[in-house]
Amino acid sequence: MTRAPILIVVGGFLGAGKTTALVRATERLRGDGLRVALITNDQAGNLVDTAAGLRATESVAEIPGGCFCCRFDALHETLQMLLETARPDVVLAEAVGSCTDLAATVYQPLLQIGSADIRLGPLTVVVDGRRLRDKVRLSRLPRLPDTVTYLYDRQLAEADIILLNKVDLLAAEERSEDLAYLAATYPGAPVLPISAASGDGLDGWLGRFVDDAEAGRRVLDLDYDRYAEAEACLGWLNMEGTLSVPGGDGSAWVQAFLDAVGAQARAAGAELAHVKVWLETSTGIVVGNAVTNDTPPHVAVHGHPAGEARALVNARVAVAPELLRRWVEAALAQAGATIERPFSTTHIDAFSPARPAPLYRLAPRTAQNA
Repeated sequence: MTRAPILIVVGGFLGAGKTTALVRATERLRGDGLRVALITNDQAGNLVDTAAGLRATESVAEIPGGCFCCRFDALHETLQMLLETARPDVVLAEAVGSCTDLAATVYQPLLQIGSADIRLGPLTVVVDGRRLRDKVRLSRLPRLPDTVTYLYDRQLAEADIILLNKVDLLAAEERSEDLAYLAATYPGAPVLPISAASGDGLDGWLGRFVDDAEAGRRVLDLDYDRYAEAEACLGWLNMEGTLSVPGGDGSAWVQAFLDAVGAQARAAGAELAHVKVWLETSTGIVVGNAVTNDTPPHVAVHGHPAGEARALVNARVAVAPELLRRWVEAALAQAGATIERPFSTTHIDAFSPARPAPLYRLAPRTAQNA
């Protein structure tokens, strides 16, 4: 690329597979000789997303403390820093999984207020095909307030491109039904079926990494009271700690931890929006994900992790944050008992997100007001 780098902002609900898609895309683009930078975003620090991104590229910046919309100045400064230090061809920015209104609060301000020297590619929203099945079948997300279904819908409604993820876990008929539903409900946005885990289907998305004059123009008529209620109903927990991993694995600890949190959520009728675990030693990593009450956790081991490990836990569950913290602490104790190793917590945040307060919220310019 000889022109200014291109920015692709990626949104989508918690557990949709955004991070996996971005890591795979980064690996693919770097394999083609391009320089890629990643920006991660969350309500607090100690992100599994950042740790995962650093496995794909050394150019990773984290923006904690609020969504891109509320921390637009930090996003702008981070873009400038990355352009100066990493000189990327592509910048991939992952929004918080409970965030929407990115067209009005990120894309339009970058276009109209003056941004870093970048081009804007299509606002991309990732959707978990299995969670979408529940939405289609029930007309709502199970065990979550209706305001969360509203948030979920608004995320898709502003997309320039929709990635239907985890199609490898769907039957052929389910996949066809999901694609038809998305095309009919959100007309005008191309729907691309992918498996972020395997990388299948990503080339169709990467081929659209071009500047788009229409990018970010689907500005929503958004009810911020309902949006705020959706975010506030979720307990949020980010934690860091250390653990001594025996025997060259660690997957038993991650599995036991996720099973224990899931059991407590199911007993209380509280939906897991997403629980992520990252366990890293000098010799390997273990990654665990639980994304709904109805699907078993997925645990993957890379290398042969053993010895002193850094552990990150990011949990988003539809329960009060104080209760979520107690669940996590109890799950840590249960998981530690399975390997006879104690967990040492070095930092923990448990809270519900504050009401979204965008720094800017702009409608697209027209010929009359340009």
